[in-house]
Amino acid sequence: MKKTILIALLLIATFATSCATDRPVTAVKENARGFEKLAHEHYNRGDFQNAILFFRKALVEDQKVNNFEGIASDLYNIARCYTNFGLYENAEEVLGEAMEINLHMDNKSSLGDNYSLLASIQSREKDYDSALETYNKSLTFYEDAKNEKGYATTLNNIGSLYIKMGNYDQALEHIESSVSIHQRIKNHAGLAAGYNNLGYLHEHLHKDEKALEYYLLALEEDKYIENSLGISSDLHNIAGYYKKKGDLENALFYYKRALEVNRGLNLISRERQDLEQIIDILGTMGRDEDKELYEKALNELMGIEKET
Repeated sequence: MKKTILIALLLIATFATSCATDRPVTAVKENARGFEKLAHEHYNRGDFQNAILFFRKALVEDQKVNNFEGIASDLYNIARCYTNFGLYENAEEVLGEAMEINLHMDNKSSLGDNYSLLASIQSREKDYDSALETYNKSLTFYEDAKNEKGYATTLNNIGSLYIKMGNYDQALEHIESSVSIHQRIKNHAGLAAGYNNLGYLHEHLHKDEKALEYYLLALEEDKYIENSLGISSDLHNIAGYYKKKGDLENALFYYKRALEVNRGLNLISRERQDLEQIIDILGTMGRDEDKELYEKALNELMGIEKET
């Protein structure tokens, strides 16, 4: 009887020790993912300052338990923030660390993400040949990982690159292929990006009516998934189309809608652009009283910008 009780007590002690050692690791990983979720929420609103803050908190937690997958993901996301800040050297340095870990783990899908971001940086730096080569590496990793979403997104990015290079036929081919995949897998964010790119391409082809059609499709997709940042861009593009066409009433309407979204998101730089466009249009229309109201709003906003 005593032997049975002793064995039972040992089993309880072993289980308790296991729980005591396993639980902290689980808790740390949970903390990391909680910070990561908050970071993504800020990132998707265009608040990159707070996004990078929470991605760094997630990184600290993942490093505590040597969570390779989490560390690589955090580093990649921090590099994305640096890219949006225009800190390309910092972004590439952090991204290199993420790549090293993903290569060690042979995580092909994440490597696809890494190379796609690196290509985006190279494109922003106007190193288009290197960007195209890097995007193609990204496609290979996505294909090996059978990651259709990543593959289609990269096709769209290559289309953007070809537009910058003036190769419109290749741009159209890649963007349409991207849209086709996104339609099949029902990825609305990818569709919005693809339609937006098609609109931009058709503007370059001087097919303005077609461009508007695609911008409206992009807006529809972004509204479907409540992508505020995308909606802001779509409204701005539609407003720009109408302004170029001389339809100032419609241009004013859509710039005001974009302004409302950007105020809600506290995107000061975009808000400033919208206000400048509205002021310009009201001046052209001779609506001086309305123009003065928006000039006052712009001056107040510029004061906020100086403070920050």
